[in-house]
Amino acid sequence: MIKHAHIEALKTMLGPKGWYEDAQDTAPFLHEWRDRWVGQTPLVIMPESAAQTEKIIQYCAAHTIGITPQGGNTGLVGGQIPMGEILLSTRRMNAIRAIDEGNASLIAEAGATLAAVRAAADEAGFLFPLSLASEGSATIGGILSTNAGGMEVVRYGNARALCLGLEAVNAQGQVWDGLSALRKDNRGYDLKQLFIGGEGTLGVITAASLKLFAKPAARETAWCALPSPHAAITLLEFMTQKCGDAVSTFELVPQIGIDCALRNIPGNRAPLAGPSPWHVLMELSFAQASGGRQVMESALGKALEDGLISDAALAQSQTQRESFFRLRESLSAAQKGEGVSIKHDIAVPISAIDNFIEEASAAVQKIVPGCRVFAFGHIGDGNVHFNVLSPKGAELNAFKERADAITEAVFECVLDLRGSFSAEHGIGVARIDALQKYKTAPEIAMMRAVKSALDPVGIMNPRVML
Repeated sequence: MIKHAHIEALKTMLGPKGWYEDAQDTAPFLHEWRDRWVGQTPLVIMPESAAQTEKIIQYCAAHTIGITPQGGNTGLVGGQIPMGEILLSTRRMNAIRAIDEGNASLIAEAGATLAAVRAAADEAGFLFPLSLASEGSATIGGILSTNAGGMEVVRYGNARALCLGLEAVNAQGQVWDGLSALRKDNRGYDLKQLFIGGEGTLGVITAASLKLFAKPAARETAWCALPSPHAAITLLEFMTQKCGDAVSTFELVPQIGIDCALRNIPGNRAPLAGPSPWHVLMELSFAQASGGRQVMESALGKALEDGLISDAALAQSQTQRESFFRLRESLSAAQKGEGVSIKHDIAVPISAIDNFIEEASAAVQKIVPGCRVFAFGHIGDGNVHFNVLSPKGAELNAFKERADAITEAVFECVLDLRGSFSAEHGIGVARIDALQKYKTAPEIAMMRAVKSALDPVGIMNPRVML
């Protein structure tokens, strides 16, 4: 229980627009969007600057008051939901501070949404390539704190690769100005990489220098039908050989995903005339305005001829392109109307994706016969969202009771293939047990040493990760 005097002191530091404490006002911050976690907090604080964040954290460190940082509240492992701690929202730190066109970089505050950053880059004539279904609410601070990936990782890399520098407030309440936008900087440890993927356990990211790219002059988008994940891997290799780094998006989609999206998300349309066991959403990006369509058509024609794909639809307009991406982006939300979904965010070598899906699917069927495997994701970087839906008509509580056994079976398949049980969603509170089980003792010891050194009092997201 946090003392009333501390609550009043924090409110005074923030001013009347910098906090919420009434239940009606705090409720949106405390509900995870899938309703898996509902938290509690005596106070939601919203600092407006790094300097104000510095004072808040200094006070909390001095009085051992736990802090849960939160960006857009789009996280999937519960790391942004407090259970009695102060909730620190970055939503008021949302400015685009600067764009350096000569350096192809942008400085955005942590509370800026991904959509706002992409729009600012676009207006300046650049591309910020990270793309997520939640970009209208996901914030830069949260995206970096979980090292999110998105749909163009195959060409541009994940959040870690797109960040040049950070401004952050550490757990002692000291502002670290590491906003250098250098491409090369070998002055000792790369400290920003501790905060990226750190899930707010070492401090609060308040701003970031982000890497920008030239906007493609043309994009060609296709939806392809194919028989298996193995065929998708072969198609990715084929397209990379034919088109090089023009391949910017390569997403694996199962037929069950299309069926659920059509059934549960209004406005979606099937991209092809008939069903197929598996599909790929693929996009090529070109520096030249002309010639891209011919490249795509030639590659698809050869893929059809070689039997790599059974059908394909090439987007004929921006509207059709958007409909393809909307269908892909609907896959997570589409599961909400299907009963209970046990979710896993894993990564394996690209060459092992087909083996993983086959082995994990067989393993979960043994545990719950009739369960529905809903596996999709960013095949270009080996990231599979392996979700297991309850059997149709199943008693949901009985299915939920098998959740731990299902997850353990999935993770054992991942481990056998030298993969990771967390690809881009993070550890949060959902995967703490898995971290302890599957990380080696030296790895855990090093992580704890970092946490202890940078957050000796243990106030930053104290229930998360370790």
